[in-house]
Amino acid sequence: MAETQNLTGNSWKIGFFTLLAFLIIGANVFVWFFWGKGMILKTNLAPSPTPTIKVETTAPTPTVDETEAIKQAVFKKTGLSASQAEVSINKNTGQHATGNIKEFEAVGGAYWLAAKTPQGWVCVYDGQANPTCEQIAPYSFPKDMVPECLDTNGKVMKR
Repeated sequence: MAETQNLTGNSWKIGFFTLLAFLIIGANVFVWFFWGKGMILKTNLAPSPTPTIKVETTAPTPTVDETEAIKQAVFKKTGLSASQAEVSINKNTGQHATGNIKEFEAVGGAYWLAAKTPQGWVCVYDGQANPTCEQIAPYSFPKDMVPECLDTNGKVMKR
């Protein structure tokens, strides 16, 4: 009879813990089903932040006529022609331009500076060193385009 009473006592414990496990699992399923899914849906339905678009102000794009006028001013200053060298424009603000010139037969190249005047485009400087301050002063080149120039003694000056 002791064995029968022991089995009944253990059955009650097994049943209790089984019921407790089902209640805990059921509560978790209930919470997940009603609140967990809602949280997932809320995060999916939340509007995503609007991307910001950075608008950069750029200089006006030069027209074909201006590009050719700039190249012709560089050729005039260097004494070269389109059959002897290639002129590339790196930056053009509409009033000031800079770029490179490369002779076809030469190893290196040079850079140039040009400015727009009432008479048209003028190549102000061409070479591999800094221009003189006197060369660029009458044309008010932006400092980012010409950060340094040579003074009358040949010393480099920050602008």
